[in-house]
Amino acid sequence: MLLGSGHASIANQLKEKVVLHGDDLPGSPLPSPLLVGLLEGVPVAVADAPFAVHEGLSGAELVLPVRVLKALGCELLVLTAGAASLSLQIEPGAIAVIEDHLNFSGLQPLIGQADDDGPRFPDMTEPYSREWIEVARDVAMRAGIPCQLGVFAAVSGPAMPTRAEYRFLRQAGADLVGMSLVPEAIAAVHAGCKVLALVGVTQQVLDGKSAQVSIEAMVDAADLAAPRMATVLVGIVAASQER
Repeated sequence: MLLGSGHASIANQLKEKVVLHGDDLPGSPLPSPLLVGLLEGVPVAVADAPFAVHEGLSGAELVLPVRVLKALGCELLVLTAGAASLSLQIEPGAIAVIEDHLNFSGLQPLIGQADDDGPRFPDMTEPYSREWIEVARDVAMRAGIPCQLGVFAAVSGPAMPTRAEYRFLRQAGADLVGMSLVPEAIAAVHAGCKVLALVGVTQQVLDGKSAQVSIEAMVDAADLAAPRMATVLVGIVAASQER
């Protein structure tokens, strides 16, 4: 799990937890600790989602945590983040399950020398596992948590999109927009992992209305989404025992 939302709660629930610091790992060090332990009896590795495109990192640096998790034996990569909703049906505080993406981040993590750990031209027609999308939606429904499917548009940031850019993204088919997730998802597909991506909705930007949202309102929405995210994550891990 690379968690931008729900990290603290999941970290606190791990049993038999081992903390690996960046310097404990060979090669380029990770910027934040990697936690390995048991969640609902299932072995998991959990890290913050510490990198962002707008920090000016290379593609290889950005997806290093994905490579580390794959080397540890990761079969399913769960990604979480905050995002703005462009859809009337996806309200602040809700959890959205990503079914596809648009990469407007300006970063393609597979550019460069070919990596023997995966295909040179990985198929991206279904980057997010349909099986795990259904599991996530079922878990959310059983918990009474608002949950919608959505297409996620990744932008580089750190400036927020303009009104014209929000309009363009909406017309391009995006339901949500954020500054993460997509490079990591591409790297995970390349590495042969199944991918599930969830976002906590921090604001809603609707056509014809002001795109300005107060920081206080965004924080309130994030606070509402965080425990919901943790509930869904635990439910997904519990469901994995049946697969």
